[in-house]
Amino acid sequence: MEGSVQSESQLTESAYRTSNGQNGDRLAAIHHEIEYLNTIGKRFVAAFDRFQVHHALLAALQELYSFSACCILLKGDPFELSIIPSYPLSPSFLEAMIQRIASAASVIDFPHIDAEQLAKTAYLDAPDELAFPRPGHATSGPEIGSCLNIPLTVENRIIGMLSLFDEKQGTFDTHLLQMTTMIADYAAVALENVRLRERENALWRQAELERQRLKLIIRSMAEGLLITDAKGTIVSLNQSAQQLLAQAQTDFSAGIPLYQLMETSSVPWLPRLTEIVNQALAGKTVTNQEIVVGFSGETVPLTLSISAAPLLDSSGVRPKPIGVVAVLNDVTSVKQVERLKDEFVSVVSHELRTPLTAIKGYTQHLVRRIERRLRKIRNAQPEAEVPVAELPESYDLRSLNIIQSQTEHLERLVSDLLDLSQVQAGHLDLSYEDFYLADLLAESVRSVQASAEQHTIELDLQVPDTKIRADRVRLGQVIGNILDNAIKYSPQGGQVIVRLQEQKGYYTVSVIDQGIGVSPEHFDHIFERFYRIHNTASHQYAGIGLGLFVAKAIVDGHGGHIWFTNNQGVGSTFHFTIPIRPRTTRPLSL
Repeated sequence: MEGSVQSESQLTESAYRTSNGQNGDRLAAIHHEIEYLNTIGKRFVAAFDRFQVHHALLAALQELYSFSACCILLKGDPFELSIIPSYPLSPSFLEAMIQRIASAASVIDFPHIDAEQLAKTAYLDAPDELAFPRPGHATSGPEIGSCLNIPLTVENRIIGMLSLFDEKQGTFDTHLLQMTTMIADYAAVALENVRLRERENALWRQAELERQRLKLIIRSMAEGLLITDAKGTIVSLNQSAQQLLAQAQTDFSAGIPLYQLMETSSVPWLPRLTEIVNQALAGKTVTNQEIVVGFSGETVPLTLSISAAPLLDSSGVRPKPIGVVAVLNDVTSVKQVERLKDEFVSVVSHELRTPLTAIKGYTQHLVRRIERRLRKIRNAQPEAEVPVAELPESYDLRSLNIIQSQTEHLERLVSDLLDLSQVQAGHLDLSYEDFYLADLLAESVRSVQASAEQHTIELDLQVPDTKIRADRVRLGQVIGNILDNAIKYSPQGGQVIVRLQEQKGYYTVSVIDQGIGVSPEHFDHIFERFYRIHNTASHQYAGIGLGLFVAKAIVDGHGGHIWFTNNQGVGSTFHFTIPIRPRTTRPLSL
């Protein structure tokens, strides 16, 4: 009995030692597996490009299997297939592999793959370190004995497929499938990292190329370019800007705030430049602001036209500007041309005025002489056979009236040109006097109506006749210019209304016509000098485009405002206001 117990005890101890031995073997196997995966992981982490990933993958798989080829298919446009042979393969074996890959890919949610097209783009990756067979070694046969396909996934997203092929059967045991899948997962992450790195590098190269191109463009620009940050500190200044700003004899180097330059420099135009930049930093786009940076002794000093715009964060994270980009243009030559043109206009206008005065005077003298002669003929021959209208003198009178009318038209043009010269020089002369505005409107209407017999001009006075203090001749010129336009661009027989109203301390004069109106593309230019509306309907109308420009200058000089409202195709209404000065009032009389 005692021997029996001892025998059982020995058996239990033996079983315990056997169990411990098995557990130890299992722990050792797990430890070996962990070290193996850790080594493989380090290889994949160290892989910098896809060829290094291929090398790490091949090395890891060759520790598990002996196979003919490893193939990696990656999604893309087009698909990328890399074939890594363990030794030279026959064409028939390669063709069979590609057919198998195309078929297997369709099973794991790949788009349709054309095997023939895939074969044309497949890349045979056979690095030198692969152990190719020595001469005389038999190449693989045309038959595939074993095949293993494993999806390559990253975050549950299939990016490709790993395929292993061997000419022998039963090469890929199922007990190593889990390990192979883990290796495939390592490879998938490594390949995705390589792809992202390649894309990042491509984007960086593109960005660098664009940066260099932009730098070259900025350096080559004829215009000056000045860029600041959100604090007004100069970030960049191209060569043209440095040359244009050299007159300041100030260091405009990058990294210097403009306000600091303004404090340390006595340049008179620097505060204006700083003001333009500050306006852009406040979110406002500033265009065509001129500053004179040349020396005062020059005929036409160096003049810059500056346009500045806020730089906004493209991401939209910062609503405020992150800086300012300012473009500087040298407009000195333009100013020189404008000065010469203004001088030419002024000289020509004065030279034209003298002969026009003589022509007008002699024409009026001849008109009076012929009118006296015709009166004598009527009185001497009241019942003459030839009507007075058919006498040669009557034809002469009509011709002289045409000459006189055209001379007056030329006088108005010359007057507008002289006014233009004064406006351009910045000193439009205004001679103030007290007069009744209603009387001036009535005189203007009568004068225009006399030469516009087929038009009806109506005077609508909606306020008591009030005396104002202004330049009577100049205001008459404004009214005449607007009325001339209304008649010129109205159909024959159209109605024109001249209305006088009082609104908020101003007299408002409105001229309403039934003409062709103004199309939207002309709205911003209608009061510019020499601007005319050119379209099919207006080619027949004369003028040089100064009437409204001069009218605006005169109204502005009085502290008023001029504008228009439009109903294209039906007519337009031109309004202008004149401030009401201290005045006396009299009863309205028409």
